[in-house]
Amino acid sequence: MKKDLVLLINGAGTNGAELKSLYKQLAKNEKYFVYYPGFLPGGFVGEYFPKSTPVDFVEFIDETMELVNDDFDKVYLIGYSLGASTAAIMAARNERISKLVLISPIIKNPNYRKFLNGLGHSVSYSKNLTRIQKIFFKEFIVRFMRVSKIHIWHLQMYLHYTKRYLKMIRTKTLIIETLKDEMVKKKSIDLLVRSIDNEVIRHSVDSSHFLFFDRAVRNDVITRISSYLEEE
Repeated sequence: MKKDLVLLINGAGTNGAELKSLYKQLAKNEKYFVYYPGFLPGGFVGEYFPKSTPVDFVEFIDETMELVNDDFDKVYLIGYSLGASTAAIMAARNERISKLVLISPIIKNPNYRKFLNGLGHSVSYSKNLTRIQKIFFKEFIVRFMRVSKIHIWHLQMYLHYTKRYLKMIRTKTLIIETLKDEMVKKKSIDLLVRSIDNEVIRHSVDSSHFLFFDRAVRNDVITRISSYLEEE
């Protein structure tokens, strides 16, 4: 029996740890082949962002698309943060994608000042953060501040490249919308809902952009995604 492919695409600026809990849960399903690439352009390696341009992202998409076109029954794409942009492009370019899941999707240029201020405020004043969240947020702020302006410009060019594909998506889609997101505005989600030419389920979560570090919502989100993939 052919297996279904579940492809997880992480965001840039992290080491991929956020989606490991989702990966482990989906991998328990024997009918899935779950693929979680260990590298995405712009991801953290050591203490810095590797230099990446839109061409690097396009190359990543082309290489990963070879797996999508392999001998699988159904293909499910799950993209988180900037990885949601990559997943959206792939869904627009390939009719084999059965379902699309976009988690805290970054499809427009974020307000970086608001983002850093939000993280800084969370670290300084919130008593609800776990020890792991505090460590991660502090480390993320330090690393993000080291990113050069030219790298941010390349990221903006990639998001501009993404926009041309949004109205080409014909795939059933689940959007995980984080209501306390430091980077993704409500109007970005509204744009996605208007653009996708198929059924769109908008699932709201009372958490931040880093929802998978939030124990109060993480398991519920993983369960919702798992059940969505199982639905007919």
